[in-house]
Amino acid sequence: MLRRLLSHLASFVAFVLFILGLPFLVAGVVIWGGNVAGAATDSIWFIKVAATFLGPFSTVLWYITLSHLIFHRRAGYFMQFVVFFGTIGVIYLLLANGVYHL
Repeated sequence: MLRRLLSHLASFVAFVLFILGLPFLVAGVVIWGGNVAGAATDSIWFIKVAATFLGPFSTVLWYITLSHLIFHRRAGYFMQFVVFFGTIGVIYLLLANGVYHL
């Protein structure tokens, strides 16, 4: 029972860390154009797809973290909503303008 709980907790922490690190992975892929040393094309494709679908959640998590740690205030639900859908709009514009493609 405890082993399963620890396994689920470790999976959850790894997923949250992946989501928080996703903007840095995407920046690396966009800046270096997919020519990251040692990265397979499948890995780069996975990062792009993950950023497309998990990017808004990542942005909201970063907004919540920064508003608590730096601004010392609560992250209101309305601003989370604005950040979430603003990120969806930015991702759409990046895909539509060809900055990165899937």
